Amino acid sequence: MTYGITFETANGFVQIDSDTTNTGLIVLNSVASSSSVTFDPQKELVFAKPASTTYTNQRVAIRYPQNYSWSGAGNFTFEDSLGNAVLMNYIVAKWSNEQTASTSGYGVQIYNSDGDLAFDSTLYTGNGGIGIIAFAAQQTLSGYGSYGVTSRMGLDTTKYYSMNNSYANGNDSVFFGVEFNKSASTANGSGGAGVYWLSYFTVYSFDGGGFGSYTNFISNFTPRFIAEGGSV
Repeated sequence: MTYGITFETANGFVQIDSDTTNTGLIVLNSVASSSSVTFDPQKELVFAKPASTTYTNQRVAIRYPQNYSWSGAGNFTFEDSLGNAVLMNYIVAKWSNEQTASTSGYGVQIYNSDGDLAFDSTLYTGNGGIGIIAFAAQQTLSGYGSYGVTSRMGLDTTKYYSMNNSYANGNDSVFFGVEFNKSASTANGSGGAGVYWLSYFTVYSFDGGGFGSYTNFISNFTPRFIAEGGSV
């Protein structure tokens, strides 16, 4: 850093650095044990983890509302690969530069050299903070879920994992989501405990040879983030 201001957490994670083009995350909402979330996928980020502490393996993705126009805010459901609702603890956050800077009141505002709003203390409304602590770049996770380790995003099932661009449709033929696995067993090719990207679609066919199907696994088509909450 050559000028400006930088804040780091006790763990060394950068919260604000006015010498970069990065902007901070503002927490808009945090909810415990809910199977639905209202947010704008184009502007906001959802990080979540299972509310239950007794599960062994939990698959989860976001199911879009039936009449969603693929633009703006909506009410989305957390579901497993079979269409069952899943209770999740979640955080909704938004990049600081997507927010409107306050023009009155008291506090601190920080802009980086590009003029982006990096921090505005008046936007923090008691929901605590959040920081991204790790990520998997696009197309670096195989999509096989907990089979092997090629799709493992992290080992800690208590962290928050990004849910944007996940997809569930109520049946097991299409699923793009996250698999939380607490079993340490590596039997039958399992990668053991951890959190995995699970993404696939199944194609069915029927011809003279009878009924058949095959499943295609898909690598992560967007980056996947791991986050750590502050007081949330």
